[in-house]
Amino acid sequence: MLSFKGEIRPLPYAAASLALFFSQHLVLLALFQPKDHMPELDWAFYVAPFHSIAQLSTNSKPLLALALPYLLIVAWALAALSFRRAANAGISGWIAAAAIAPMIQIPVILFLCVMPPRASTAPARPPSTENASVSMSMAAAQGVIAAMALTLVFVAVGALFFGAYGFGMFVASPFVIGAVTAYIANRKRDLGGGRTVQVVLLATALGGIALLVAALEGAVCIIMAAPLGIGVALLGGLLGRAIALRGGSSTGQTFGAIALVPLIFVSDWLLPTSTRFDTLQIIEIDAPPHVVWRSIVHMDLRGDPVALPNRLGLAYPLGGEIIGDGVGAVRRGEFSTGVAIERVTEWIPDRKLAFVVEQDVPAMRELSPYEHVHAPHVIGYFVTTLTSFELVPLPGNRTRLIERTSHELRLEPILYWMPMARWAVDRNNERVLTHIRREAEK
Repeated sequence: MLSFKGEIRPLPYAAASLALFFSQHLVLLALFQPKDHMPELDWAFYVAPFHSIAQLSTNSKPLLALALPYLLIVAWALAALSFRRAANAGISGWIAAAAIAPMIQIPVILFLCVMPPRASTAPARPPSTENASVSMSMAAAQGVIAAMALTLVFVAVGALFFGAYGFGMFVASPFVIGAVTAYIANRKRDLGGGRTVQVVLLATALGGIALLVAALEGAVCIIMAAPLGIGVALLGGLLGRAIALRGGSSTGQTFGAIALVPLIFVSDWLLPTSTRFDTLQIIEIDAPPHVVWRSIVHMDLRGDPVALPNRLGLAYPLGGEIIGDGVGAVRRGEFSTGVAIERVTEWIPDRKLAFVVEQDVPAMRELSPYEHVHAPHVIGYFVTTLTSFELVPLPGNRTRLIERTSHELRLEPILYWMPMARWAVDRNNERVLTHIRREAEK
């Protein structure tokens, strides 16, 4: 099922591809527990089921760590099956790239299900008369250059024009880039699987460097996206090599696959996703509530140690000062990336403080040789909406401090970015609570 070799007829293809597609819905529903709110079974659920994953109260369990690899395996299998079905129907193998894209994949799969089998009209690839080593090296170099150009174009169009940081940016783009790279590198002579992997890896690395040089991304963001991008690019490389070995693909068909990515950007832009999640952390402090309250209202963390990811650019708190008293007072939350303006919504001295964020700060400062980087995702794609501190008196002049926060994430695939977002939030909250306990216990 994962092989790009051979052909498959309509009925077996229909059974396998539809079973794979709907298995995603069954896996998601199986993950929900009785205490969870079941997802709304609307059209969005059927088109992109794992958008509902954030509704799970179990989203920190190891089981969910397997969900993203499973989705990638499903995408791999759908692409392989679609390529083999296209070979059986005598049509371009590039249609397999569309078989993994949400919304587009459903009509593509149905189209391939009804296409009748027929002999392939693709001519056999004529033997090359060029020197083998020179020909292979030139083709590999051309593939790498094409990959760098496509990386710059896709990121510029997706980020600067559509502002879409979703499936198109992090899955479709690297998949198509990997496929085009491998196709160009193998179109004259077969480099072999291992050499093709090397070419795709080199193209991916140089594409990241090109983004850094062009000031379209910073180093930290490139590193964070690299595991997903490299994995998907290698899957695309399997497809591209298979298309090259089959022969008969035209330049127009290749451009058609490239044009698929902007179409997915349009889809991400028209149907933006937003995932909300909450955090809860509790700490016990050897100090009475009124002392802990003072440490919350007047907070200065500038002397506290900072973790390496934060030193590299991820935002972290520096302090907070409330101007005025009671509900409606303004709180200035100082972060490494700027000052957040917050409004107090609950004020019960020595018991509870809550505030909403009216003006958030950038989620990170890009690590780049340039002062300004054209990366819209640092502002507005990961925001904190609410923070609250609840103080519970304990025997022996002690206090249980409960911190709750709410956040909104506008990056896809959510299964990839949510663990990183939660980790960053948990580390910042832990830093704040540790500071409050240390100051109160003085």
